[in-house]
Amino acid sequence: MQMTDILPAEAWARLEQDITERFGVNAHVYDAKGSPFTGKSTWPNPLCRALRENKSAATGICAVINQVLGHEVRTSGRPAVSDCDAGQLVVCVPLFIGGEMVGMVGGCGGFADDNEPETYLLEKMAGLDEDRVAGLCRGLKRMTAAEVAAMRDYIADRVAAIIAEYQARRS
Repeated sequence: MQMTDILPAEAWARLEQDITERFGVNAHVYDAKGSPFTGKSTWPNPLCRALRENKSAATGICAVINQVLGHEVRTSGRPAVSDCDAGQLVVCVPLFIGGEMVGMVGGCGGFADDNEPETYLLEKMAGLDEDRVAGLCRGLKRMTAAEVAAMRDYIADRVAAIIAEYQARRS
């Protein structure tokens, strides 16, 4: 089963946009392999955009946390919240149909509570010096634990509603 069997890619892209507008994060919908498929990108976060534009950083930071959280949600069946190696917040919610993980929905970017950017790592992985990192982080959203939980719960509720609608259409 594919994510596009549940909803068309355009509908998943609208969910990404909704999450981005509501929480100010880079929202993503991935298939079961962890690959984006909507053809859209939401990058309100300039630090994440700079990382994605750098192959070493995208591979060494973004891909790693996506693999780790993908494994965690596949194994646990529950949403996961973590920080990437750059110090930014990452939320991942799995989508299961009939016991099979079909995909994941989540968002990344900004800082949870008192996290700070990992400037040393960002310089080594992405070639971004401390001043550049500070500039890219200026104005990034900070979220309290309650706000992070609200984002996780909102995404989980949206995923649950999508699953329920899909299952209702099939009955």
